[in-house]
Amino acid sequence: MKAKEIKENIYEKLVSLNYSRKENDLASVNSLNWFDLNPELKDIINSFPIRYVAFNVDLMDIEDLDREQQFYVFISDGKVYLVDTQGYNYPRYIVELEGFDGEDDKFERMEGLLRISDDIIIENAIKSIVIDFSKEGFDKDDVETFLQMRIEFLIKQAIASKLNLFQ
Repeated sequence: MKAKEIKENIYEKLVSLNYSRKENDLASVNSLNWFDLNPELKDIINSFPIRYVAFNVDLMDIEDLDREQQFYVFISDGKVYLVDTQGYNYPRYIVELEGFDGEDDKFERMEGLLRISDDIIIENAIKSIVIDFSKEGFDKDDVETFLQMRIEFLIKQAIASKLNLFQ
């Protein structure tokens, strides 16, 4: 989510966090507890683009951030950081989000967004395939491997069909 799309009261909270300014390394940045943030602020942070960075990177050497994006989530060595560019192309302000577990939050959010009807379709399709393949003598591992490969193929096909998914 871009800064201009954020409600004013949430934007004010975002820019008021205990950021470190113009730090060169991640080891020196301030931190705050993820669990102390209100749910609306957490939701907004979860919508920001994620960038993986090396822990030993000089933050001032990162000069390719989108000036209009303003907020990013950086992940490095299992730690998560909130970045505010303030319209610059480098991480001008940064704070570590202690206790943030983006993967769990992300999957929980995806689970909440999944349409019940789509979930039922997926569940019934997989159940049907497993039953049919087991009747044909395929074991559990073979069926699981096949389904994983098929799902990966379908995801790649959806992306390739220029639906602009995940962009």
